[in-house]
Amino acid sequence: AVFVSAPRGPNRRQRRTRGLRAPLFRMAPVKIGTLHFIEQTAYKADKAVIAAKFNGVVLDKKAFDPAKDAKKPDFLAKNPLGKVPYLETDMGCICTSNAVARYIARCRADTSLYGRSFDDEGQIDTWLEFCSHELEVPLMTWVYPVMGLMEDVPAATKDAQADVKKALTTMEAQLKATKFLIGDFVTLADIALVCALREGFARVFDPDFRKPFPKVCSWFEACRAMPQFSSVLGAVKLCAKAETPQAVLPAFKPPERKEKKAEPKAEAKAKAAPKATPKATPKAAAAPAAAPSGDVAAQIQSVGDEIRTLKAKLKAEGLSGKKIDGHDDVKRLVAQLQELKAAAPAGGAAPAPTVAPAAPAAAAGGDVEAQVKAVGDEIRALKAKLKAEGLSGKKIDAHDDVKRLVAQLQELKAQAPAAGAAPAAPAAPAAAPAAAGGGDVEAKVKAVGDEIRELKAKLKAEGLSGKKIDAHDDVKRLVGQLQELKAQFPK
Repeated sequence: AVFVSAPRGPNRRQRRTRGLRAPLFRMAPVKIGTLHFIEQTAYKADKAVIAAKFNGVVLDKKAFDPAKDAKKPDFLAKNPLGKVPYLETDMGCICTSNAVARYIARCRADTSLYGRSFDDEGQIDTWLEFCSHELEVPLMTWVYPVMGLMEDVPAATKDAQADVKKALTTMEAQLKATKFLIGDFVTLADIALVCALREGFARVFDPDFRKPFPKVCSWFEACRAMPQFSSVLGAVKLCAKAETPQAVLPAFKPPERKEKKAEPKAEAKAKAAPKATPKATPKAAAAPAAAPSGDVAAQIQSVGDEIRTLKAKLKAEGLSGKKIDGHDDVKRLVAQLQELKAAAPAGGAAPAPTVAPAAPAAAAGGDVEAQVKAVGDEIRALKAKLKAEGLSGKKIDAHDDVKRLVAQLQELKAQAPAAGAAPAAPAAPAAAPAAAGGGDVEAKVKAVGDEIRELKAKLKAEGLSGKKIDAHDDVKRLVGQLQELKAQFPK
């Protein structure tokens, strides 16, 4: 690499401290090196190319294909960090976009691209950090799904839009006081922020979004009109209507995750569960037949809850419709549910012998109770989803789907006492009430167990783990309640 300096005279420190600039002399453009970049994220390389235009130096450009070039042995040999864009020079490689841009801006000591004093340099560095962390991160969270570079997560996009507005508000306040970001001349700070904002102005900043930021818009247009900018960025047509997310491009699709090995254990437990039921003592002829039916119903309810929870999780990750239904875990659980439902009639046919007329009524009561539990679970899952989308309190309760499910739950609860009155018939043998009580306790155990699992998942998402979750007051309370219920099981 060749660095071009001004003629001898005051040194760089003296010249910058006194706010002086050395005279410029006409000279042939000097080649600095080769800039490797990814076309879809060219804005990261553009700031170095524009800086080269201002400083009168030459950069060769070479597109980098992450699917092919990243696997080449010589890539990591010369660029151990594996970061792109990177600048390949005679003395080695410089990687990351800001490092390359700083290198190009500083290669001429006789220009003001990196400021006219050490204070200017500090201000420029401040704006470069602002660009990377306060603006680029949220803006690309919003723009990348539109460009097909990553999946859209609506909740994340909504938060990102708010963060972009906050960053533009900071810039608006600064540009009310100065023509450019650190004064009356263009610096690397202006170049970096114009390049970062280009895709936003072109794709998602519609007129309503731009309205509160007139100074930022004027500054962007003034910079873009300069030949150093326009020769690299081309014509930038301001967005009239915000673009919507598109499918992720093949080269940017994340690798498929391997299925967890823990899942077969859950299936094994589900298959092993029916073996425990034959231990019940056959005091009455109808008792052994009723046990498999209740067990299958409980398994149907459990698998149904698991499907609903999984679908809510996949929807939160950005999947929808056919993609959710086509997910391997969803298909596996649905097949398991269908098998259980196919087994249900065989279990339900056993109570047909007329040992006691109260048996059908008990079944009906259990069915209503199962529906109450299912609708309750659905309400909780829906409220959790709405809360994740930013709704809270009264807005959640007033949501149409929540109100519909609550009304459905109230209707089912109104039916429950009528269903529960049937076992009082005197024709039922002494063992029947005990079975009903056992079923009620079993349902409560299931409900509290589900509540513990949901709470633990929530605490884990909040950053707690291991002993801290087990020591949480609500977890300890529910575990105590679960132990009390298990102690009530008929022996």
